[in-house]
Amino acid sequence: MTLTQGLVSLVALAFMAARQGTPDQPVTPAAIALGDSVFHGKIGGALCYVCHGPKGKGVPNLGPDLTDRDWLNGDGSVVFIAKTVAEGVAKPKKMAAPMPPKGGGQLNEAQIAAAAAYVWSLSHPTK
Repeated sequence: MTLTQGLVSLVALAFMAARQGTPDQPVTPAAIALGDSVFHGKIGGALCYVCHGPKGKGVPNLGPDLTDRDWLNGDGSVVFIAKTVAEGVAKPKKMAAPMPPKGGGQLNEAQIAAAAAYVWSLSHPTK
């Protein structure tokens, strides 16, 4: 297997994990690493970190803290997070600014799944 085939396989696994949607679904280190790059605007052009802060702890009146387990618009599952990333939040419950679909970027399905895995990992740190 080539390196490219291996990376494609890991991204596919991350996407499948996001589609299963259980909060305790294992999220791979590769998915989290790709999602970190998406979150921080290095891949796909999304600017998640601008509103949610570089460490995901939120920015007042822009984006909520993603490191706690207080989810404003859903259950915090990987599927919920992926749906939120894909669709955005037009009318936030507590923030002044809406969240654009795909974080304002041009994310593909694998990048959305990876971003969801990364965001989920922020509130589910490993020991």
